Amino acid sequence: MATLRTETMNRRQALACAAAALACATAARAADDADESALRSQVAQSLWPADIVRAADRYLRAYPQGAAAATVANDRDRAARSAAVLVRRELRLFRSAFEPPAGDAAARDELRRAALGDAAAAVRLAQAQRGGAGGEQRYVGWLQLASGLGDAPASYELALHFRRTDQPILADQYEARALELGFKPAPALDHSRK
Repeated sequence: MATLRTETMNRRQALACAAAALACATAARAADDADESALRSQVAQSLWPADIVRAADRYLRAYPQGAAAATVANDRDRAARSAAVLVRRELRLFRSAFEPPAGDAAARDELRRAALGDAAAAVRLAQAQRGGAGGEQRYVGWLQLASGLGDAPASYELALHFRRTDQPILADQYEARALELGFKPAPALDHSRK
């Protein structure tokens, strides 16, 4: 009888230990999921391309097989392309240009697209800056980003801008870039070429 009682107690203790281990594993998994979600959120919320790259690298190091690993890797590659353009010395676009007005979700989305290498978004942002609060420098900076990302019309628009502002060396550089990217200027519309 004493042996039976001892066996029952041992079984209960074993079940209690197993339940505790399961609870610990579940809690660890939940914490891990929360950490993964937080890192994924950092990647999704960042607007500055270098920040996107850093956040994506942290996520991919921690969760190389995570649920969002493929999406995060894609965002990282696209942001790295923009970041490589933004480090150029002649580029006139800085981190503050990637700060959206408070509560403007559409502007935030457009900035995010540009940060991920969407040249068309950079052109739209340039057009929005023309004569706006960011002024000439941001207009030129967004066009330079678009040009660096391979937008031929943006390169040609920069060439025309620099020609109008009596900067022939920059005008020639951007015109050559536009032609290299396949842009075909309409000769009748711009009689001041070279």
